[in-house]
Formats: sequence, C-alpha cells, structure tokens
Amino acid sequence: MVELLASARAGVRLLSLHGTADLQRADRLLRQIWGTRPGDDPPISLDVMCAVAHIGGYVGGAFLDEELVGVAAGFLAADRSLHSHVAGVAAKARGLGVGLALKEHQRAWAAERGLVAISWTFDPLVRRNAYFNLVKLGAKVAEYLPDFYGPMSDGINDGDVSDRLFVTWPVTPDPAPAAGPSEAGA
Repeated sequence: MVELLASARAGVRLLSLHGTADLQRADRLLRQIWGTRPGDDPPISLDVMCAVAHIGGYVGGAFLDEELVGVAAGFLAADRSLHSHVAGVAAKARGLGVGLALKEHQRAWAAERGLVAISWTFDPLVRRNAYFNLVKLGAKVAEYLPDFYGPMSDGINDGDVSDRLFVTWPVTPDPAPAAGPSEAGA
C-alpha cells in the first residue's frame, strides 16, 4: 500500500527488471548517474546485474512514462535480508520522490519473499543521502566501515576515501507508538 502511494506521488511505474535489454538500460542509466567515463568501473557491472536478476535477486526500475529514471539492485543475504547494493535516480527525476518509491518497492519485494530487513551502505558525507536514509526512511546505523570499498573509479567516488555507514531497515515498519493519556485526562 505504501509502495503504491510513493509511486503515485512520484508519478512513476515500478517494475522488477529482467532480460538483457532492460538490464542494459539500467546499466546505461547508472553509468550516467555516476558520471562513469570510459575505463571507469561502473557502480555495478552489467554481468553482475544479469546474474542477480537471473538467480532471484532484486533489480528494480522506476519509469516516468516509458523512460527509465531510477534503478536499484541488490542481492539476498544469508540472514534473510536483502542487501541493496546500488540505487540511483536520473537528475531530471530528482526531487519527485522516485528514490522513496524505489525503496518502498524494495520493501514490498522483500516482504513478498519473507525477508526481515534491507541493508545498504552509503557515504555519510553526502548530506542528502544521510538525510534520506536516516531521517526520511528511518534506517538504523549498524556499523561504520572505514575505506570499505578501497579506491574507487566510478565517476562519483574518484579520489575519495570510501568510508561508509552500513544501515538496516526493517521490512515490516515499526508500529507507531500508542498514544498515551492526554494531559487533561491524566
């Protein structure tokens, strides 16, 4: 239900991606988002995305009309969770809620498979990502990972140390706290 609300607000259609043509589109979009130059490492390689989709992992896309404007990919982890390895939204679709719609799509996908949580890493120095992950989604920091990926050459991360926060996000949201007695009634 929340997934439908987020996708409706963003004006996107969310689909699991399968097949070479869809995954090549996802690869091109991720390379564009990351500013990947020829010779740079992509955010996730096409062959890995194909394997993840083929074995039942998560590769999702957000479509604005017929244009792919967001991609997320992740693989199943041993602890009955989904590890979301990469997610990105095209510059022209930022600010529309596409990222939230993709995360909610992941959450619904994980729930359908009986998974308990979604995890991912992010650069804690990128303020918009920190706000989105920790405040908007409510993901919980599980671990600080210094220089987790080592040197990276993917466009966005060139020349930076790859310190990351590892976060977890429950598939079933915590229930809202019960309302206590009012001041007048106490």
